[in-house]
Amino acid sequence: MAEKTMPPSSKGVSRAPLFIGVILIAGGLLLLGWLGWAILHSAGDGEAPYQYKKVAEGGVEKFPDLGLEAYEGMTIRKYELLAEEVQKDPLVEFYTGSKGDHAPVLLEWKNNLIEPVLTVSGDIKDLTKLARAIAEHVPSEAVVLGWWDTSRQLELLEGVNTLFDENLAQPLLIPGPWAKQQKAIENLEHEFWQVTDSSEAKVRQKRIAEALLADEATGASILRELAGGREAYVVVHWADAYKLGGMAPERFGIGYNDFPGSKQTHALIPRVKQWMEENGYETYLVQRQGEDTVRAYFLTDSAYKDTLIAKMLPFSTSQPTELEKLKLVAQYGGYWVYSLPPAPANDAG
Repeated sequence: MAEKTMPPSSKGVSRAPLFIGVILIAGGLLLLGWLGWAILHSAGDGEAPYQYKKVAEGGVEKFPDLGLEAYEGMTIRKYELLAEEVQKDPLVEFYTGSKGDHAPVLLEWKNNLIEPVLTVSGDIKDLTKLARAIAEHVPSEAVVLGWWDTSRQLELLEGVNTLFDENLAQPLLIPGPWAKQQKAIENLEHEFWQVTDSSEAKVRQKRIAEALLADEATGASILRELAGGREAYVVVHWADAYKLGGMAPERFGIGYNDFPGSKQTHALIPRVKQWMEENGYETYLVQRQGEDTVRAYFLTDSAYKDTLIAKMLPFSTSQPTELEKLKLVAQYGGYWVYSLPPAPANDAG
């Protein structure tokens, strides 16, 4: 097995010095092309280094593989993220959904590279299971608290009450080779996603992040504040932890390591544990990445295991069923759903 690590210029993102991506596998041609270009190409800062190309558009019936048959009335669009100076094949393929003239909502982001590019998302089939379950079991007057992009997806699919009805396009997980073009990338993303720069929405997202980065009692208190006295449910996904690392790397360092070699996740766990022990990482979670590879996300400091986000997700040091302030009520793939009971009268948290 060939061992590769990212060159210094491509490690992490421009705003995230602790955002570590370690690659142990040789990778595919896409990755090799990407890194080769990244090393040799002297990027300017005037234009974004990629373009979005719409390749298909229609109703939900035109995209049966997405499993959205129950959501008639939406317009689905498929796009490709192209950087033709790197290669002709798309670096990312993704789907958006929208109703009327509303801004598009990202439904699924399928990255063809190993390194995360701009964002990460959950599986759309898990998302639809989550949306249907919330529509069936959560009272209509309750509010669902979560990351802004998950919130927008649930609002689009089932009209769920959330805190967000507009795109924020943050954080942007900008690969190191594109760091000089950050401003041009931000401009492209804001235009494509029709970002309105709502200061209220940004404040709400900041409070969501603050809650997830806090200890359980403090985080629950912030979430109750955001719920505004309403019955509340909280949805988190492993991708939220990764995006938190990009948003606040000084407070939540997270990296990943890929382990190839088996279609069975449990068969690779001993190797994951050994690697974590050898590298001094205590807290990690494992997600399948392709047919024969698992990706282990690890926290770079053991103190981060006490954050609410780490406790709500299946990290190795977490006990999601034993939280004191939130109650685990369901799990759909990478999505974990908690109820947030009102605070007792004598409980400041």
